[in-house]
Amino acid sequence: MIGTLTDELVQKMENLTERERLYFQVMWSKSGVLYITSKPGIAKSAISRGIANKMGFSYSDVRLSMVDETDVGLYPNVSDVDGVKCLDFVVPRWAIEANKRPTIIHFEELNRASLPVRNAALQILLERCIGVDFKFNDNVLMMCSGNLGDEDGTDVEEFDNALNNRLIHYSHTLGAKEWIDNFAKENVHSTIVSYIGNYPEKLYQPPNENTKAYATPRSWTFMSDFIVKNFGKDASPKQFLPILSQIAHGFVGNSAQRFIQYCEEMINITIKDILNDFDRVEKELEKYNRDKNSELIHSLKEYDIKKLSEKQLENVTKFLKKVSEDELTAYLLHVLDNVPDVADPKIKKFMMSFKDVLVTIKKINKPK
Repeated sequence: MIGTLTDELVQKMENLTERERLYFQVMWSKSGVLYITSKPGIAKSAISRGIANKMGFSYSDVRLSMVDETDVGLYPNVSDVDGVKCLDFVVPRWAIEANKRPTIIHFEELNRASLPVRNAALQILLERCIGVDFKFNDNVLMMCSGNLGDEDGTDVEEFDNALNNRLIHYSHTLGAKEWIDNFAKENVHSTIVSYIGNYPEKLYQPPNENTKAYATPRSWTFMSDFIVKNFGKDASPKQFLPILSQIAHGFVGNSAQRFIQYCEEMINITIKDILNDFDRVEKELEKYNRDKNSELIHSLKEYDIKKLSEKQLENVTKFLKKVSEDELTAYLLHVLDNVPDVADPKIKKFMMSFKDVLVTIKKINKPK
């Protein structure tokens, strides 16, 4: 099935998801052209770029709806062949660059391009050449993508049977879990990741007559970039919400209202709620991400643990048993460093609730 793939490429393919591996293998066969279609913003570009990055290929993205035919190899040139003037075409720079190294070329919005642009792109995709003399190397892989038309509110051209038979059609979809696991965890602000994880149906919300903006994986990523570039990747809702609440609708349309509410709920749960009424907020707290836990632990460190009641310490114990191990370890180290008498019965009982972690801390800090 893998055919002439080198051992090195086979090894790199282990880093691909099942869908990425499928797309790569279809491109590698160079028989027919992979043509993926989906609604706008469903990460067609992201998955093709991700394949290139994981496989060590360069990536060239040609957006056909935004160029003319001269950008896709149909710029005329007169050359001399044995004394005869001949019409040929100038090879664009991106094609020259693609032949210098293993490259994936992605022709986007094939069914939204003008007829001359589409014909130029199809010659490249189907014939792997530009004009007579320029041919793409074997380590240049190609794919194309398009939109759905009436189903997603885009103006597209329908292909005839002959062309459809030359394309390998694949309906590209993207679920919330796949988006989070394969992209968002590394590239999207954790508050958005947490929100979509709890409300996966919010990843894609189609537009309506009242708004032009709407929620897609792409628009959530755009909003994440806004947060990260202006407030930092570790910013909490308390930091970015005053500004984001004014612009969020422009990113994700009507989905903004529920996301803003989610952020406000994150802000409204305080360390006092943890100390005095953990059972009441426990279920709500489970919806939120590591950032919220980190914020609460930071606030907890400001309290003198010796002054907490037994009931409050019991609530702190419940809370800490739900955070990550590194966050728990950091808090226990804080107590060990700042409480002179951890042998106090009340403090000792609290600390012994985390006996296994304390043993690990002791081993790490043991003098060599």
